Parts: sequence; structure tokens; C-alpha cells
Amino acid sequence: MDKKKVVVVGAGITGLTAAYRLLKSKENFEVIVLESEKQTGGKLKTSRFAGFLLDEGADAFLARAPWAKSLFDEIGISKEFVSPRSRSASIWINGSLEPLPSPNVLGIPLDPDSISSGLLNSDDVLKIRKGGKPSKALPEGTDISIGSLLRDCVGDSVFELFVDPLLGGINAGLVDEMSCETMAPQLLEAANHEEGLVASLRKIQQNSDPESPVFYTHPNGLGHVVEKLAEQISDSIRENENVISISRTNEKWVIETNSGSETANAVVLATPAQNAAKLLTTISPTTASRLSDIEHASVSLVSFSFNNSDLRIQKNQSGFLVPRSAGMLMTACSFSGNKWTHLDDGTQTLIRVSSGRVDDERHETLSDEELVKHLLDDLSTTLGLDSQPLESRINRWPKALAQLKTGHLQRMKKTIDFLADEAPGVFISGSYHFGVGIPASVRSGNEVAASVIEKFGKNENFSA
Repeated sequence: MDKKKVVVVGAGITGLTAAYRLLKSKENFEVIVLESEKQTGGKLKTSRFAGFLLDEGADAFLARAPWAKSLFDEIGISKEFVSPRSRSASIWINGSLEPLPSPNVLGIPLDPDSISSGLLNSDDVLKIRKGGKPSKALPEGTDISIGSLLRDCVGDSVFELFVDPLLGGINAGLVDEMSCETMAPQLLEAANHEEGLVASLRKIQQNSDPESPVFYTHPNGLGHVVEKLAEQISDSIRENENVISISRTNEKWVIETNSGSETANAVVLATPAQNAAKLLTTISPTTASRLSDIEHASVSLVSFSFNNSDLRIQKNQSGFLVPRSAGMLMTACSFSGNKWTHLDDGTQTLIRVSSGRVDDERHETLSDEELVKHLLDDLSTTLGLDSQPLESRINRWPKALAQLKTGHLQRMKKTIDFLADEAPGVFISGSYHFGVGIPASVRSGNEVAASVIEKFGKNENFSA
């Protein structure tokens, strides 16, 4: 049987996953991966800093989400993963660092007695004690914002003090607008429990192993993980290949690049939404417009190295969050050396400071020197730090985090349907589909590979 040729545009974790699945399938595919950069991995990059291999973007992924762990099991690298040694975190409230409630789920306190007295509205404490029931039943299959759901079930003070800084910080977004169906489906399921959202989460927590890993990373960084994935399909990857345009000729797709052209039966655009929209403008204007409408947030990460004697941080602390109400540039601070044994040499303290939200673009207007100064001022306020760092490194990620708002999955389904109608054989995938995390990106790669196989061969399901 003749081989079907598939061109995957983009060699980030999504594109690599899609290509790996296609090549490992039982189908007779020829796969080419075109990457505009000189290396694979996309936003998962690791480089030397202060003598360590330190990630420039994401430094871990959720253990409980199955897609990434399953993929990494297959390529034989999971046995090398490590988990954080410190699990306690804090939040900046009323001029001091308060411990996050323990136990909690996405910042939602499961035991109101674990919260310092006076922090929460008394009515909200009562809501937690009563199980966190919604004021009205949630129709099955209906999306709702995370903010709407949690303000109803556990109250404004819980949401604004704990949940919004956590989820809003991770996604650099407005949790009042985030799709619960996409970003936190477990909360929708819990809210439909007859005893209430908090009661349901308590039962799940009580039946789980408190020692089981929450996050994984690799001692050599997540860049090393994507390198190992890329090695599985290295013969198919072409770096420094920038795709300029896509057109239709004789029922096949012509992909023009900076070095020539490729003709293919199918094209998978595993790029950021904005890049995919540009390539789709002429062949699927409806899809291009819908992808362009997805809002994105920019973030900046600054890594610092200090002498151990300059900072007094309890070893069980992994970091702290800063709510938007504090008005600081900093959104979160991670104590990298505390979290990860491989980032602690006994002499230096490594920390990573995040800035930027969809509604706070101040970091983008600052020079590198100004950004460092502002964040050091925030560290002085929160940690009492009065020393200069041994080293600092700035990683800016413009328009990196898609904002997945209420109804997102339904909109994506319609977008994919429009694309199939206007440009059959062209597929889209990426972190704007199921979420910005590594497992969600792998899931998107799995599903787009399954869609290609469904159209051009046997239907294999990699989404489980």
C-alpha cells in the first residue's frame, strides 16, 4: 500500500507526540516534522544557570494526568523522574506569608480549621463546613467558569485568597473567566455530588495516598525529556525549516518553507494558535479567525542564585503565591533548591520568580534591568531579602499562555469542524486546545494523531 505523507509543523511537545504516534502506528505513514528553530522542544527548554541545569519555562508536570506519564513510560524515561521533596507553600496575605490550607485541592480548603482565624468570611467558613453545595443544580454537559462555581460553593473570600492566586498564577489568567470543563473538570464533577463539592473532594483526598507524587520532573530538566522523545523520531525531524505558506494542488497540500517545498496528504499544525492562524488565512479563513480570537497572556520568569547565607527559607517550603490584590509585579516565587534535590548544592539558593497576567502587562514594558530590580524589590518586601543575587537569568514568554474561557471545548470542536470542511486533510493541535500544561499538550498530540489515522487509515485511540 502506498505511504501516506504527513507533514507536522512544529516540534514542541505536541508536534513531537503527534509525529511519534503516527510513526509508531500500524499505518504506512511517511512523517516529516518541520521546526523553525534550531532545536526541538518548543517552550520546554533547559540550560545551564549557576552551575545547574535549570528549566527556562515549565519545570514540572502533573503526575495524576495520565497522558504525559503514559507517553514517557513508553519511551522509557519515566524511571528517571523525581518528585518535589517539599510540598508546603504559602501565600502573601495582609503583609505576611500565610501557609496554604492543608489539605487543599487547587487552593480549596478541605478543613476550615487549617485556616488562620479571621482570614475568611464567616459565611464562607460555614459553606465549607456544610460541604460546599452549589445553590442550584448544574445541568449536565453545561460549562461554567471556575470563578462562578467556586464563589457559589465556597465563597468569595476562599476564591480570592486561595484559588485565584493559585490557578490565576499558573495560567496567568482571570479565573472568573476560565472554563471549568476544560481547566478543572474534577470540580464540576465534585459539585454535582449530593453532599457538595468540598465533601466530594474530601472523600477523594481521604482515599488517596498522601505520599504519592503530585509532580514529576527530570534531574536534567524537561528539555532532556523532549530530547529523548525527539530521538525516537529523529530521522523525521528537520530543524531550521520555517513554513511560509500552505496551498492546495491536485488534492494534495503543498507546504512552502524557507528552503523549498513539500507535498503531503495531510498537514498537522502543532504551533501556537497565532502561528497556525497565519498559515490558515487563505485555505481556511474561518478557522484562522477563530484561532486569532483566542486570547493569550505573556509571562516573564526570572531565575536568581543567592548565597545560602543571604536567605532564610524553611526547607519544607516550596514557594509562595502573590494575589493580584497585592499589586506586586511578582505573581509567584518558587524555591527551586528546596523543591528539587538536584538543584541544591548546599551553598546556593535558587529561586524562580514569575510575573505577568492577562490583565497585567507591566513586565513587558520593563527593560531586563528594570524587571530584575522590581522583582528584587518584591522579594525584599515578602522575604526581607536585602542582598544582590550571584546570578540572574530572564526568560520572556510573549503570548505563551492561552486563555481558555467558558465554552472553550465546544468552540474548539466547531473550529475543528470548520477546518475539516474548508481544508480537508489539515489538522490543528496545541496548548490552546486542552490547556497549557504538558499532559494537556500531549493529549492534544495524541488526539490529532488519532484524527489523522481515522481519516487516512485505521482508527487507533491514544487519548486514554
